[in-house]
Amino acid sequence: MSHEKLQELCPVYAAGALDGEELRELEKHLKSGCSICQGQIREYREVMAELAQRLPGLEFSAALKSRVMAQIEEELPGGRLMEFKAASEIYGKEKPTKAFAWLPWACTLAAGAVLVVSLWYLSNLKRELARQQSQLGQQRDQIYQLQNQLEREKLVTAFLINPEVRVTMLAGTAKSPRAAGKILWNPREKKALFYASNLPAPPSGKTYQLWVFAQNKPLAAGIFSVDPSGNGFLKIDSLAEADKAQKFAVTLEPAGGVPQPTGEMHLLSLFAPSPTLAPPG
Repeated sequence: MSHEKLQELCPVYAAGALDGEELRELEKHLKSGCSICQGQIREYREVMAELAQRLPGLEFSAALKSRVMAQIEEELPGGRLMEFKAASEIYGKEKPTKAFAWLPWACTLAAGAVLVVSLWYLSNLKRELARQQSQLGQQRDQIYQLQNQLEREKLVTAFLINPEVRVTMLAGTAKSPRAAGKILWNPREKKALFYASNLPAPPSGKTYQLWVFAQNKPLAAGIFSVDPSGNGFLKIDSLAEADKAQKFAVTLEPAGGVPQPTGEMHLLSLFAPSPTLAPPG
């Protein structure tokens, strides 16, 4: 039985109305040391104990008694009425006999049962509200992701309709043979969009960095992360030496990036003459 189902049984257990397999499972769960359920049961018992102390002292006013008796006489004309008196009027200061001693406790038990049911419904409502809030949060995340995807698609569309935009494909090296990349870049406006796929998750403290080679010198173009599927995206507003670009590459570098490539190469332009990256000597 799930923890939520066991929580629903706590009010009934506190009232002493639980039995059978449900009773055994809840008691086994309580013995395991669940502080949440133990706290709920303690709170329910405290509330019912307080009711037990207050309810027996309640007395009806004389005006209310007269109105009730008058209403009964109207509904039962000529009928014989039996007038009920408070136990204190019959026995004075003496304690009521056992035949009547159970009445206050019966009222208390009935009130406690109503309270238990109310608390149980309230508990269910709270759980349902939490579930709906969780679903709402998930839907908001999905909307946010779709909005980001739409913005990217708008950028790609704007790039593709520009006749000056060039497209360069990148292939995975021996470090990431399944990886691939693509960069859409405008040599005149020096703007670019970069996509990567199937890259391995970088180790802690590492990040992927894109490089553009111009006149055989590597220039930093930006850093990017990848999602659980190994997909990455980078929007470049100012691509250094874009009009002189010869090739592109991606290396694994320390978090935050570096001014010159130092790590292993994972992606390289297909037309690159060599998979070797080294800073100028």
